[in-house]
Amino acid sequence: MKTTVLTLIGVATLSLAGACTHKEQPQPEKTVFVYTFERPAVMDSNDSKKLIERFLGARDVGDLYKSSDNTLYYVSKTDVSETFEHDINNGNFTYNKSMKKYTGDYVPQLPGKEDATKLAEEFLNKNALLPRNRNELKLVHFGGLRASTVIDGKKAGPVIDEMVTINYARVIDNTPVIGPGSKIVVKLGDKGEVMGVIRRWRELVAGSRKPVQPQEMIPQQEAEEMARRQVMTEYGEGTSYKILGSGRAYYDNNGSILQPVYTFEVAIRLQDQKVSPFNYLCVVPTLRKSPEPLNLTAVDPRAKEMIKSIKRGERPTPRSERQPID
Repeated sequence: MKTTVLTLIGVATLSLAGACTHKEQPQPEKTVFVYTFERPAVMDSNDSKKLIERFLGARDVGDLYKSSDNTLYYVSKTDVSETFEHDINNGNFTYNKSMKKYTGDYVPQLPGKEDATKLAEEFLNKNALLPRNRNELKLVHFGGLRASTVIDGKKAGPVIDEMVTINYARVIDNTPVIGPGSKIVVKLGDKGEVMGVIRRWRELVAGSRKPVQPQEMIPQQEAEEMARRQVMTEYGEGTSYKILGSGRAYYDNNGSILQPVYTFEVAIRLQDQKVSPFNYLCVVPTLRKSPEPLNLTAVDPRAKEMIKSIKRGERPTPRSERQPID
């Protein structure tokens, strides 16, 4: 995508951000704000190794691979399903425990929604992973991972529920926060064991709440026109589209501020009749001059990859075909 004014996120993201889109006419303008995130502590590979030992029990991990964006990676030498990822720019991390015992016809004993939610929050609390302001944390989705096996490489075997996932997002001013940041996912396996966590959460600076003046905002009608132009640019003038709903959200792109955006759920029908109609979530900046560019096109590939990784269970060697449980 060539512009950072607007991005179109695939329909798969709607499970994460659908709460911000409403099936009604746009509401009157309301006051929105800009927030500043606290500056993270300086971190290095030693901090990553401490987290690896804490959550995976691995002690001698050797040198960690460091990417150009200061993200450190660990993969077990004996089991590639055991992984750890740590962004030392902001402290965000993701880890997955070994899934060796989940191979073959092993059927884990998974907790129900109530027990799973309780276990997840107990784990987050015990490990000091809960937000400072608990009112900002909202349970937005309870799902899981289901595997279908193949017997002798020929016929379908039993379908096995391998894991449950508890997804939390952030709410500010009774408004959802979307983007790659401000989310926590806990994955539970056999007998409620925590098998993995995605934690992308930073605290807001107390007292940093700054109201946005009306003249600083892009009006709703103009935002809709921006969405229309982008759809036409990306899919051609002959594309048929319909805005199904609109809403407001805050956007966390792991930068230094949290800022408001417009969201539009758009149904798109291409001229090519072989392509089925599909829905997208459109995100448009609210501010005419943002103190920090959203860089939506730079961020969304990572958001998409996160969704894909949730679907495939965050491990590179799946038992067989796996699907998320909605």
